[in-house]
Parts: sequence; C-alpha cells; structure tokens
Amino acid sequence: ARKEREQKQREMTGINDVAPIACNVGVPYPTLRRERAFLFDSETYPLHRILAETLGVPDLSMLHTRSIQDERILMEPLLHRSTRRAFHECYDNFVASFCIPLLHAVAIEQNIFNISTMASAPMSTRTAITYRYQAFPCLRIVRPGESSTGPHCDIADGHSIGNINFHIPLTPVYGTNAIYTESHPGREDWHPLTAKSLGLGYVFDGARCLHFGLENTTETTRVSLDFRIAISRGGSMFNDDPNNKLCSRKVLNDQFEAAGPGYYEEVFIDIDSTPRAFAPGPVVVKKGRYGGRLSDPDHRVGFPFT
Repeated sequence: ARKEREQKQREMTGINDVAPIACNVGVPYPTLRRERAFLFDSETYPLHRILAETLGVPDLSMLHTRSIQDERILMEPLLHRSTRRAFHECYDNFVASFCIPLLHAVAIEQNIFNISTMASAPMSTRTAITYRYQAFPCLRIVRPGESSTGPHCDIADGHSIGNINFHIPLTPVYGTNAIYTESHPGREDWHPLTAKSLGLGYVFDGARCLHFGLENTTETTRVSLDFRIAISRGGSMFNDDPNNKLCSRKVLNDQFEAAGPGYYEEVFIDIDSTPRAFAPGPVVVKKGRYGGRLSDPDHRVGFPFT
C-alpha cells in the first residue's frame, strides 16, 4: 500500500522520488484536507432513518440479526429508482446544502480562493467555484465477524488526488467496527474514526492517507457512507495556473471521470466579493449533468450496484 501510494503520488504531482510522501507540492488545498470531525442535524438530514425504511429494517446496527443475511437480497430496494429515491434525494440534499457549504466556509476562512485577486480581475474573467461530488455514496456494511477493506489510499484505486473524503457513520462506530486511518500521509498514527451517536461525520485526506478496516469483533453492524468532493475553478484564466490552489482539468480527470458520466455530479457557488448581510450562506447551484434529475447510481460506487 505504501509503495502504490508513493508511485501514484509521483505520477500525479510530477515530483520525483526524493520528496517524502507527506510533501504537499502539487497537491490541491493541503490545509483543507486536514482531518476533522463535524456535527450535523440528523433530523434535518435523516440518512439513517430513510435508509432503514428503504431496506425495511428497524435498526441498521442490528442488520446481522435479520433473517435475511444475503446482502444482495437485503440491498435490493436500492437497485430500483422508485424505492431508492427518498434516500438518494436525502443524500443529495445533505451534500449540496450542508457538506459543500461547510467545506466552502473553511476554504473562505483559509483564503483558498484568493478572493482579493479575483476582485481585482475584470468582471468578464471572474468565475464561479465548482464542487464535484459523488452522485451516489459508497455504502459500507460491516457485520460482526466480517472484515472491511485492507490498507489502501484512494489515489491507488484511480481516484483524483484532488478529492477530499467524507465519512458519515449511520450507526454507532467504535473499536473494531470503525475505519482506521492516519492523520497525515506517511504519519501512520493509526486511529479509528468513532461516533457514539448519530450526527457526527468526518473529513479526511483519504486520497493520500492510508486507511483500512479490521475484523468486526463488536456486537453491532457498522453502516456508513463514504463519498468524495473536489474543488475547481473554471475558465482559462485560472484552470491550469501552476499557482492555483484548486484542481486543474488534469487533476480532476481521474479514472472515474475519464470513464464517462455517472459517477460525479457538480454544483457551483458564485464568488462575490461584496458582503451581503442578509445572505445566510453561499448559494449552491446544481450544474445538472443529468438534466436536473438524479442519475442512477453508477456501478463504480460498489455494492450493490456492481
């Protein structure tokens, strides 16, 4: 896993093998990638409840006690647009109205967008900030006695080095049913991303940080969502500027983008340097790669769509 990561990072950044894996040269928005936990309202975004209702179970953490143990049968409602729709809409709303504004607020605070430079540019060259996100999340289910994935980082699996990972537990996660990661590439200070209750999520650099799961020796099932967000700025003035802190076209064009539509969706936020006291937050506008409708989940998000 270490060797695969080193090779992929060298290929993506163009930095030779003398540079340590923790080197941030050529890596978009390094400060934005730092691991941090965040809280959200699980009643406003009831992902856990709607998924449980979709699957027809009362408690996601007790999936292992159900008479149906074949995951293909258990997950079948997600394969049909009519039974999947409520969960898909809740997820899309969660990303567009909470996760992206959360990321945007931190980026503004860190001046990732160089707003002062944009404000001095001619109006015709100013561009909006584009957020590319997974159109449907990866759903992780790890029952007692099962194991999750081995040590890996996402760039080794073909994902963009510009992606930032979001990890959303939909059940209590602790001990061996949690995922383990390092806090910074190469640090190997392995620790679990735990959550005692609903409404806690994590942002981390899954593109470069090794992460993995262990055999679940607890008495509960872990159900969680994982998805990725990347940030870019359109227009020839900014897109491939070597000093740009955001993703270029080359960085965005990972295996999942290059293979065709279906895996990603996009929204944009217009950067306006004029303060507006009445505006509660950024206005997120969906670009609509799929004509304004939710796309069917791509097989590349994994089970049960493979």
